[in-house]
Amino acid sequence: MVSVRADHGGGPRHIELLIKNLDKLIEAHVACPQEPPYAERFNQLARGNVFSIPHRKFDLSCAVRLSRYVLRKGVDIVHTHGKGAGVYGRFVSLLTGKPCLHTPHGVHVGNYNALSERLYRFYENLTIRLVDRLVFVSNEEYKVAQKNRLWPRTPYKVIENGVEDVSHEERISERSAFRQCLGISSEAVVVTTLSRFDFQKNMQEAFQVAQELPEVVFLWVGHGNDFAELKKKAAEEKVENLIFLGAMDSSTPALAAADVYFSSARWEGLPLAVLEAMAMGLPVVASDVTGHFEIVGESGGGVLYPLGRPGQAVKKLKLLVADEGLRRQLGDRGRKVQQKCYSSKVMAQEVCNIYRELGGE
Repeated sequence: MVSVRADHGGGPRHIELLIKNLDKLIEAHVACPQEPPYAERFNQLARGNVFSIPHRKFDLSCAVRLSRYVLRKGVDIVHTHGKGAGVYGRFVSLLTGKPCLHTPHGVHVGNYNALSERLYRFYENLTIRLVDRLVFVSNEEYKVAQKNRLWPRTPYKVIENGVEDVSHEERISERSAFRQCLGISSEAVVVTTLSRFDFQKNMQEAFQVAQELPEVVFLWVGHGNDFAELKKKAAEEKVENLIFLGAMDSSTPALAAADVYFSSARWEGLPLAVLEAMAMGLPVVASDVTGHFEIVGESGGGVLYPLGRPGQAVKKLKLLVADEGLRRQLGDRGRKVQQKCYSSKVMAQEVCNIYRELGGE
């Protein structure tokens, strides 16, 4: 499995959940940057079978060494996760003849200009000949790929993202302890967001929402290019209901402490953060974009607002803040949908079936 990120994020978390639930007859190897927190987790889960590659950068000599590693270790299948990892995987597949499986984890064209978008489409559709199978993490992601004329003739399968179940007892225990740690009263309404602070996650819009709801405590978990700027802005504008927690090795405490989950992302694949919130029984307020409609809108586990209209998000959040019964109703509904449709065990089993197909079993 190849990832050009091992820092906090949905892609590395997806790989972790996949390895945890793999068939015992399948031996996992991981190529990733040597960075916290996932490099060490991968090292433990894959029993030391970890190869180091640069963070979000293609290095030709490294790709050659990775190809040698694949041959030396008897790796049968290369499974790439994300756009950057896809470059490594296609190169390795070309040199070694090993089948390549690719999971895009979102169609990332939202911040491209017209020329960049055309070049990206040309590259993807040219090199996809080196990929034997695609796995989309949601039906919405597949539809977006179709709309953008990406990978039109490559065999594919939709395997929805999945997460681990969380017991009610675990949530209650974590909720009390983390609120106490942060000095948040048991009566306060808390809204949590897990995010990578970048263009895709659109945290500037989330900032506007927090400004309009001073009576609500917002917990922000994560890091990225926009983190320092927004933290400085909150201090300058005296937005005192925002708690910047930074990167956390486990998101469980911040989710357990919450009453509502919020996402202002511009697009998603099938966001693990939202699924983990649903596993906690949290109602979700999220932007009406690819990746959110299927699991929030269709599941009934939350409500959607139009992207770019933070005032509408404020209205949706106010409804939930004022109505504990509605929060419980939506949260229970989302949790049941997560347990039925978005289990990490089911996800891993379906991926294992593809591994067997590509491996000739």
